[in-house]
Amino acid sequence: MKQLILISFIFLCFDLLARQIEETTFSYWDKPDAQIYYSKPDSIDANTKIIFIMHGASRTAEQYLNDWLPLANNRNVVLIAPKFSKEFYPEYVYLMMATERGRMLKDESLYLTDSLGTLFDYFKAKLKLSTTTYRLYGHSGGSQFVHRYLLLSDERRVEKAAMANAGLYTFVDDQIPYPFGIKNMNVPDERLAWFLRLKGGVFLGAADTDPRHHLLLSSRKARKQGKHRFERGNNFFNDLIKLGVENNLPFRWRFQTVPSIAHDNAGMSLAASEFLLEDL
Repeated sequence: MKQLILISFIFLCFDLLARQIEETTFSYWDKPDAQIYYSKPDSIDANTKIIFIMHGASRTAEQYLNDWLPLANNRNVVLIAPKFSKEFYPEYVYLMMATERGRMLKDESLYLTDSLGTLFDYFKAKLKLSTTTYRLYGHSGGSQFVHRYLLLSDERRVEKAAMANAGLYTFVDDQIPYPFGIKNMNVPDERLAWFLRLKGGVFLGAADTDPRHHLLLSSRKARKQGKHRFERGNNFFNDLIKLGVENNLPFRWRFQTVPSIAHDNAGMSLAASEFLLEDL
């Protein structure tokens, strides 16, 4: 009986100490409402940072945030996980600018190139934060979102970004149409230079090698990037190295493979958190 009481007390203490998830409906823009899940530290000070956690095709933003809670315990960081619903944001991984087959979308009011900057301003005011920068993490479709956001938005307040297990990439190639390349996307040279010198990271599960994974795009153009996610990620990173060398641009990204991990957000979050939380 005493042992049962002790175990119950331990779990109660854990619940009291664990971070809590809060939820809000964000409607302060000219786009459809979005659900936002977030978790904040016990106290906020001048050094509190923000990390956005971007969900994959499952759109399970709350679960993605849950995976990060134990990693951010006792860290001075606000975790924010937006949910872009399939109903209103079916092509969120392409920033609502195109479909997976490359058909460009004309409704610029739905473009997500300003989305995280807007959310950053909102939470900075809501929580009275002093930080002037934020960090990004994305897995699978979220990783697709993150690297396209870094490449195609005007946002420069991103301090660090970790991209894990993307299934498709936008290569910095102006001969290949979007979303496979940047042809006709008018990406300025100064943006490309900023993109390369950012503290970014490509994180790949070494076991994410299933060429027939049910969520992996397998069109002819997609297969040109590689047979599976692990190969596509390697090819993307090597292409960025080549871009930096050919244009004499500093390249600050890191590359990490995670042994024995396949297409799993929890496993990839653990690896990416060491990068994103190392100084917090």
